[in-house]
Amino acid sequence: MLDSKILRLSQLLSHSSNPFLFVDLKSQNILYCHEHINNRLGFNENLPRSINRVFFETSLILNKANDQNNEWFVIHLLNQNQEKIPATVLISSISEFYEEQNEMIIVFVEWKTQIENHSVHNNDNLEIPFLRTDSVGNIQFANTRFLDFFSLTLEQIRKKSIFEILSLPGQIKKDLLNQNIKHEIEIQSGFGEKQKFQLQSFLTPTILTNTNEITILLLNLSSIQNAEYTIKYGEDKLRTFFATINNGFVIVNQDAVILEVAPIFKFLLFQLLAFEIGENIFHFFDKETKAKLTDVLQNSIETQTTQRAEFDYLLLGEEKTFEIKFIPVRRLNPNDIKVMLVFSDITETKRLDRQLIESMKFASIGEIAAGLAHEINNPLQSALLYLEDLITVDEADPIERKNILQKIEAANLRIRDLVKALLDLGRMESPNRDFVSPYYILVRTSELVEVSCRKKNIHFTRHAGPNLPGIFVRWQEIEQVLINCVVNSINALSEMETARKDPKIELGIDIVRSQNKDWVVFSVEDNGPGIDDDTLEKVFLPLFTTRRNKQGTGLGLSISKKIIAEHGGEIYIKTKNGVGTKVEIFLPAHTDENG
Repeated sequence: MLDSKILRLSQLLSHSSNPFLFVDLKSQNILYCHEHINNRLGFNENLPRSINRVFFETSLILNKANDQNNEWFVIHLLNQNQEKIPATVLISSISEFYEEQNEMIIVFVEWKTQIENHSVHNNDNLEIPFLRTDSVGNIQFANTRFLDFFSLTLEQIRKKSIFEILSLPGQIKKDLLNQNIKHEIEIQSGFGEKQKFQLQSFLTPTILTNTNEITILLLNLSSIQNAEYTIKYGEDKLRTFFATINNGFVIVNQDAVILEVAPIFKFLLFQLLAFEIGENIFHFFDKETKAKLTDVLQNSIETQTTQRAEFDYLLLGEEKTFEIKFIPVRRLNPNDIKVMLVFSDITETKRLDRQLIESMKFASIGEIAAGLAHEINNPLQSALLYLEDLITVDEADPIERKNILQKIEAANLRIRDLVKALLDLGRMESPNRDFVSPYYILVRTSELVEVSCRKKNIHFTRHAGPNLPGIFVRWQEIEQVLINCVVNSINALSEMETARKDPKIELGIDIVRSQNKDWVVFSVEDNGPGIDDDTLEKVFLPLFTTRRNKQGTGLGLSISKKIIAEHGGEIYIKTKNGVGTKVEIFLPAHTDENG
């Protein structure tokens, strides 16, 4: 009865495009096997045959037989020599053909022949000569680059062995068929030109025949040598760059423990302090400096922004100033916290900055000197007239005599204050910061600039907000910045093509709360011509000036910005073309909340 069913089933399925076999689940034997499968696997033995003899993954067949989900899946069949051959199979129940339950299944088989062709198609895109042979060296495929080099077609090359195309020593021929090799050879192209190549071969098991397939790449040695030269040249340039820059590089973790130190021996600080991996980088510094630098490190980590800090260090008996840039190293793992510290010796830079500030200072003195000379001349003439009265007229009234002497004294005090203010402006300031009242800076600046304003017929006013906190600054520098801003306003107003009817400048101080901090804000506001957008973008650039033909240096605002930045502040310009300009200078207020 079973044999008749099998015969009937095989007849029903004879039209199938896929070979098939019948499996009895109870005995786990193959009861029928299509002739094509027998031929492919090399079987001549009689049936039944154990499924372990045909399928490598027997358990997979049995599990899928229970699922009966009618889906193709990948499996391996075993040939006569027990070698694995990949295929995809589909399991079907016998109930599809007989309306009864039976423990027999039908397994349809499809050999995976399409993989090889797909691989061949993709490999034609390689930019280097490439070919593939069978296990004895007969060429199966060559890409376009290979064919072009030898001036051959794919049809021509398929009739040849690799050893007819490439002249190889006997031992290399033998190794090529049995193992991966790398060998330098010289090849003559189809145009008679000789080139050196590096031959690299790889053995790959084939899907259908279970033999090795040989993949051969020809790498142009001149290209490789050029690439090696480029890499070496790049490395040499990098070494030269690091050897000449005046910087030191260190990687630390969140606890300031050194993880890596760049081997740059030219950087003097690193030579003398001898930073070692595993130690705290700030332990060389005094307690105050260590605390300051540690705070900057933590701030850089918390905000994930680049921070800067300066410190002074006595090196070989010379006071040096160094800057550290704290650059967070972004990592995929948020717990892997690293910061790059870039040390720079800015001693010379600081000295040059001081010279620039001094240059700007004396330029400002020149701007206001003429006005001060006029201002000094007035009280001096008054004093001389009063003295002449005393000499020529014998004033007997002691009260009148005292009154004249007091006027002479007031005139001389005015002269003394103006000269002192001018001398203070030109004096080299202390490198240390002082705790000062911003109102004190406002008054001193006003005394120097209001004279120049009067000379130009500009109405000068000043204002100060109530309850102003103190600031820690080098006050002469802040005074210099304010004078520079006022002088810019004076020049802008006095050089207008159409003069203002009521030109005015106002100097003020206010306290503002921003970004959870208190700021003392100095402001210089005028009703001059304003600044157009193109000029506004460039005003802080060094050497940029709109007064080149009037001895403008282009240094005033760029140096002012640097001074304010060193004090932890910011400088902003608000302007409207044709209406006026307002410069605002923010400096950290010294309050309990600011710390």
